Amino acid sequence: MVHIGIIERLSKILKAQKNKQEPVAQEITLFDLQEGQIISLDLEDWVIEGKVTYRQQPGLVLYWIKSAMQRQALLLDKATPDQAVVLTLFPGRLDEADEVKTEYLLDGKRYFLDYHGECEVSVSGKVPVGPGELMFWQYETDQRQVYRIEWQKGRFFHYDGRWIDVFEIEVVA
Repeated sequence: MVHIGIIERLSKILKAQKNKQEPVAQEITLFDLQEGQIISLDLEDWVIEGKVTYRQQPGLVLYWIKSAMQRQALLLDKATPDQAVVLTLFPGRLDEADEVKTEYLLDGKRYFLDYHGECEVSVSGKVPVGPGELMFWQYETDQRQVYRIEWQKGRFFHYDGRWIDVFEIEVVA
């Protein structure tokens, strides 16, 4: 009887060792998304078309997403892990980076400069900016609406947007 108990115990130990070597599936976070993956937002499925990673701003990433009807951007920052900004590119007109102000009045809403910076970006997929140096300014209203300006190599990109809670975003595939 003692021998059978030892054999059973050795069998369980060997089985546990075997299971221990199997890799554990890593959870996909919103910061790990790649081109072609699908997310759900605002009751709509969106395909990740591209990604801009802000190198000197650790944890800041901008995904370009496309649904059947429109194209938007999703800005995520690990400094605010429970929130994200949904942005829409729109035509704007500025000639020089030194023309950027600290306050704007757009469509009757007053936007105040929240932060600005300059850093190297890396890009993949279909995005409006290229790799290299990028300057950015982000403005907010008292109602947490967002106006964002980016400047790269003499070109300006203007976005309007809104804050959302990240629980509104679901990784589908």
